[in-house]
Amino acid sequence: MDVQADDAGLRPDPYATAVVERPVTDTQGRLFNEGHPTYADTDKIPAYRPAPSVRRGAARWLRVLVVLVALVVVAAAAALGLVKAGVIDKNSAGSPQAAPTTHHHAPAASKAPLVTQVTTSATGATYRIGIAAYTITVTTSTGRSWVSIAAAGKKATFAGVMNPNSSQKELLLGPSEVEVGAGGTKVIVTSGQRTFTLTPPAAPYNYLFAVKS
Repeated sequence: MDVQADDAGLRPDPYATAVVERPVTDTQGRLFNEGHPTYADTDKIPAYRPAPSVRRGAARWLRVLVVLVALVVVAAAAALGLVKAGVIDKNSAGSPQAAPTTHHHAPAASKAPLVTQVTTSATGATYRIGIAAYTITVTTSTGRSWVSIAAAGKKATFAGVMNPNSSQKELLLGPSEVEVGAGGTKVIVTSGQRTFTLTPPAAPYNYLFAVKS
């Protein structure tokens, strides 16, 4: 009876669903790891060393350096464009290129006489003019005088009696003819800055002006 009771106690319970075995521990309650290294329980937390942080200052200086280099490149490109356009003279240390000053000198007045006498007589004279376009002005003094001014072979541009102390001016082109009917008159030939004055030696008197070929 006792043996059967002991055997019955050793047999598994038919109503049990699972058998749970407790892990084997040592006297301090630690698990045996069967050959794996163990560590003593010192109740101390290991020292934690944080990973070195990235130096933000170096990255910021690198960005500033990149921006400065970009600005230098842009400035150099702009200066090169100005040099090619001629705005900046590269031979004058970057100073703007000044346009050359051109001095216009007025042509020197001709020393040749405006008119040259060809023939003369008691009733008239012939003169040669060195320019095709000129002005003839007839003036009177204290007396009246009949005056005629005309281009050679054409109708007179002026013909009439002039009052004392008066003048008549006509622009002529090519050969011309001037006739005065009284003394005290003057015939003035003008071209630009040159002037030639004729005083008739008698009245009436006739002047012929031929253009020098």
